[in-house]
Amino acid sequence: MPHPPKALIFDCDGTLILSAELHYQALSSAFAAQGHQLDRDFYFARTGLSRRALLASWIESTGKTPNSNQLIDDSVRLAKILALAGQFRTNSDIVDLARAWRPRPSAVASNGEAGLVLAMLKTAGIDSLFDTVVTIDQVGLPKPDPAMFLLAAERLEVSPADCLVLEDSAQGLEAAERAGMAAIDIRAPQARSRIEALLACSTIQ
Repeated sequence: MPHPPKALIFDCDGTLILSAELHYQALSSAFAAQGHQLDRDFYFARTGLSRRALLASWIESTGKTPNSNQLIDDSVRLAKILALAGQFRTNSDIVDLARAWRPRPSAVASNGEAGLVLAMLKTAGIDSLFDTVVTIDQVGLPKPDPAMFLLAAERLEVSPADCLVLEDSAQGLEAAERAGMAAIDIRAPQARSRIEALLACSTIQ
């Protein structure tokens, strides 16, 4: 991006909130309730997927056929219980950026379900930092589809070309590219320097 962004769009899980263990525990319990097992390594290799996409991958891999809707509902319910109990950590560097960016436009765009995402943001005490939260519920299509990023930009009244996305997954980065947005892969070695540059930017006072 040749000029400073006008808006930041943050992924939630893995970017603002370090919640992979929370989701694994909830999903594992939901699988176990139907007599199935979710392998830990299988899950952690697919943390960027939506819940339904993860389940589809598991079914394809194992050939087993759980009650998918029930499993998803149970896992969301269990994850929300863990979220409200604060069973996660925030990513301090990214949260610091979100705080420093205010009052400029910002959004959260997540493959997660609205109730769960909002519960995590509220429990973390950061829900007020963002102008809007877009989730899978509003667009129906998970990343790498660009729909949720485009909806976030529309709600912020900012051109996609003027948005900068912060992401931690291949699916999210692809979605940002397809939306015509610049992105920072927070896992990359150069991410810290790019975030520090944003913090030091003259537009952030």
